[in-house]
Amino acid sequence: MEHLKQTENIAGLFDQILESEPKLVTNYVPEKLSAEQQKADFMSGNIRNPNHVYDRLDSVNIEKAFHSIEMTGRSILDHTDLDPRHAVVYEEFVESYLKKTRLMELAREFNHAEEPDKKAHLRDEYMRLNVELYGEPDKITYESLLQEKLENISHKDIGEAGMHIRGELFDMLDYVPGAGQSERFKPSEDTIEWMQGVVEALYGDMLAHIPQKPMFTSQEVSAIFTEIIEQEFGESAQGWRVDIEDAKAINVKTAEKRIVIPEDRVDISEEKLKGLVVHELGVHMLRSIIGGETDLLPLRTGLNDYYDAEEGLGVVMEQALKGEFRESGVDHYITAGLAYFDKKDFRDLFEAKWRLSVLGLLGDNEDDVTDEMITKAKNSAYGSVMRSLRGTDELPWFKDLAYYNGASDVWKHLENIKGDDLKFTFVLMGKANSANRKHERILLETRTI
Repeated sequence: MEHLKQTENIAGLFDQILESEPKLVTNYVPEKLSAEQQKADFMSGNIRNPNHVYDRLDSVNIEKAFHSIEMTGRSILDHTDLDPRHAVVYEEFVESYLKKTRLMELAREFNHAEEPDKKAHLRDEYMRLNVELYGEPDKITYESLLQEKLENISHKDIGEAGMHIRGELFDMLDYVPGAGQSERFKPSEDTIEWMQGVVEALYGDMLAHIPQKPMFTSQEVSAIFTEIIEQEFGESAQGWRVDIEDAKAINVKTAEKRIVIPEDRVDISEEKLKGLVVHELGVHMLRSIIGGETDLLPLRTGLNDYYDAEEGLGVVMEQALKGEFRESGVDHYITAGLAYFDKKDFRDLFEAKWRLSVLGLLGDNEDDVTDEMITKAKNSAYGSVMRSLRGTDELPWFKDLAYYNGASDVWKHLENIKGDDLKFTFVLMGKANSANRKHERILLETRTI
């Protein structure tokens, strides 16, 4: 295979490999009309499980993607200007891209496989690679989280309709009262207080750009983000922009230097917006910019195994802003556990999740459950299950475990370095996991350019 010309510098080659980024989130979105019909058929009970058309996934040129990643990666690793200390970082970066591309390929093959043996083989390989890339749920943690939810529900004094739904839920999940829960980590009040001060010092100037107002539209959020980028980041954010487009959620696309805001968001509260500024700009964007100012380019987009710490830090900063800790990503974790350990399919997950949602909202002495509550819970549950099983409609994708695992791990790290401002600087020094000894060594060996 022919290498790219040696005249191309490493920065140019790295930009080229970023263009080959495996866009799993984008390609795991089903075709819109098909998705609408599948949801309607599912909700009406005409089908047990949806079978979406993943047109974007089907159209990916997998062979070309592999070729581009391998060729550009080899050119970087063979480059005369490559610092030998950084070679392993680029090797792992390339390997991660190849594995994610393979995961997409497996999802596509699984969706079109008809022979049971072939499908089982693809399922096994997909799940092995899925776990390798994103980790897997811990069974004890999953059971503890689920048991806690069920215990809370069991103690509620609710009306007849609620009792009926609760009985159905307990039957489908084989609930055993008083089965016990494992102790889970919680940071000390001193650590939470320390981090609240850190957040106020770090992000106070950014947050000052948010006017006092009950709700904000997409256009208003875009204007505020743009103002913060221009006035608080200045020249270091050159090339960054904010775009309003068709999207599911606000998202920082570091490889493209873009912040995407959904065009139909009209209900963002002032409190929510403050959290978004801290999370999206103060973590995802800031760490990318700081990483981009070092001599190791992957710190701009993420070292291998950085993702849990990235999402976890965003969640932790939001919690520190409020001065309160709470476990995040619990619902994602429970969904993953139900699918992975209890082998629940789409329908089983949906039926459990909408009941959990309704019963979780009911207060003591509420006489009944309304049709409106059930409809809202079912729509939410469908979207939640779809998110967990996206790409195949059958196999849980463990990417969203990062919201629970990442935040927990970041809080544990902060507990260990509490009050050490020098060690905290490494937390923001690019898209890495400073609690990871290997990443910490990489950060120590980099320099600002």
